[in-house]
Amino acid sequence: MVDAVLLIFREVLEAALILSLLLALSNKLQLNYRWSFLALLVGVIGSWLLAHYAYEIADAMEGTGQELLNAALYCAAILSVIALGLLILPLAFRPGSARAAANNEELPLHHQRLLYGLFIIVVSFSLMREGSEIWIYLSAFTQHPTAMSSALIGAAIGTGIGMSLGAIIYYVFAFMREKYFLPIFLVVITLLVGGFAMQIAKELMQIGLFDSTTPLWDSSFLVNEHSWLGELLYALLGYDSRPSPIQGLFYLLAIAPILLASLWHAWRLRANTHA
Repeated sequence: MVDAVLLIFREVLEAALILSLLLALSNKLQLNYRWSFLALLVGVIGSWLLAHYAYEIADAMEGTGQELLNAALYCAAILSVIALGLLILPLAFRPGSARAAANNEELPLHHQRLLYGLFIIVVSFSLMREGSEIWIYLSAFTQHPTAMSSALIGAAIGTGIGMSLGAIIYYVFAFMREKYFLPIFLVVITLLVGGFAMQIAKELMQIGLFDSTTPLWDSSFLVNEHSWLGELLYALLGYDSRPSPIQGLFYLLAIAPILLASLWHAWRLRANTHA
């Protein structure tokens, strides 16, 4: 049961974190929440389809189908989050709050529609990836009723903990002071993007596209990946106790667009202030 709790907790928390952050952003920008229902529907159906055809997917592309599909889902999520970050980044460097920016129509209608599309892609793709793992895990117990009962109880506990933490994250961001919300939001999604990129590198290393060389460091003596704290950090930041150099490179490449754009906006703001 403990294994079920940890596995389901990790999968649920990552999806819940992303959904909570985007719902909080919708709240701050006074956007409606209808996109979330479509995103959840697409994500759940997509996760079931991925789980249902898991063997066919795994056998595709000479046995590398599952890893390539996971990498593609991560890549789509990364590109969408980067686009989202670049879209809202100017609001973080303008006077006033995010809500004031929305009220003053600094967020055009076509930008709002683009945000809705990005929200749906990020949440649905994340839910597909994480949800399929849950379907596959639970399906392994279908022929063992006793084990299935224990797994379902563990899954319910892990889901409850993950959703509870997601709710806490939502309320923390929803009630955050306006002037702090966007900067902190951008920092968090930048860290998420870096974590996703590290997972892409791991998937590609598993199929031999990149060599798994000596890790940059080993922090397992501080935080084990399979502990509760390790699972939490994995979901929040993509934590890896022994990251390879290629994972580090992917991380830097993923966070670079938002980081460089932030530095550019900060430089422009300072130049305009001193002009």
